Amino acid sequence: MSVESRTTAWSERVGRAEYPLLAGEFIRYRDVAADDVIGAVVREVASEGLEATTALRGALDAPSVETLRLFAMRRTLQGHRRASLGALTEAMSGFALLPTVEDVPWESWLKATLLIGRSLGSDVETVAAPFRDASSADAEARLDVAVESMRRVDDLTQCHIAQVSTTYGAGFVETLVFRGRATISFFGAPNRLGDNVLTFHPATNLAQLAASVADSFDTAGRVTTPLGQDQLAATTFALTVPGSYLATTGCLSCVAEGPGDSSSFNVVVAELPSDVDVAHLADAASETDGQRALVDGQRLIVLSAVPDFSGSDGPDEDLGPFLDLARAALEGPTARATPPTSP
Repeated sequence: MSVESRTTAWSERVGRAEYPLLAGEFIRYRDVAADDVIGAVVREVASEGLEATTALRGALDAPSVETLRLFAMRRTLQGHRRASLGALTEAMSGFALLPTVEDVPWESWLKATLLIGRSLGSDVETVAAPFRDASSADAEARLDVAVESMRRVDDLTQCHIAQVSTTYGAGFVETLVFRGRATISFFGAPNRLGDNVLTFHPATNLAQLAASVADSFDTAGRVTTPLGQDQLAATTFALTVPGSYLATTGCLSCVAEGPGDSSSFNVVVAELPSDVDVAHLADAASETDGQRALVDGQRLIVLSAVPDFSGSDGPDEDLGPFLDLARAALEGPTARATPPTSP
């Protein structure tokens, strides 16, 4: 069979391997069949050599690129959970098969893969080798930069990833980074603004609380979107808080989507610094139309109805029963556990 025929078959297999919605979440990790389907494609293509990897990069459409990147990220977490260098090998091969240099998450997931491999007793160059074997020349040159930078990386947080632990096992929270844009100074010279990196370092196991809350809504017939890091908007609190966002030690969110034409609502689970009056914030949040909130120490849960722009005149959904579910999760046996330390 020609390379062209095999490439068509490989790209079609990737295209058919659809991930479920929650496969993109790394807190409530679940094994899914698509991992093995895409893993088989990645191994086959990598074994064929550079001609095959180059051909596949040119054959992937945009949805397949997203699928392949998600596969590689999931293999990184699997390598961490299972202490598996084999999973990390497939992660690096998967990243190498992404069509452009811009498609690769260099500063986060790729560096995390190198760091996890090193923590398992391998050296960085060995972990990087599958990427070199399958990548384009431009991507390999960019890999050299990443490998060299690993001399200064010894913690996952430096890869913009926080380790969490829940009843689902070990998981990751990818932290948000807002890149500073270059501006022109008074003297006409470029002036690059600094990056704004949002950290995730709650004193309690906020990931477990968020997972428990989201699971309770799933059980009640809602479909929750993947949990991810978020910011706590000042507008949540009835214009009583100045600025755009409140400082938090951790903030996670998802959307609880209703069946059919039912309304949906946003779910925010946050922990605030010790000098913040969280009870006051909860009261202010609950005074805002379409919101309900509850507090436990420095932790805050806010449910906010998603605005309905359909023109429907129906009554707003009562968030009270869902607040009761969130309260039960807050009072559950796992909600007060302390978070793990990063390797």
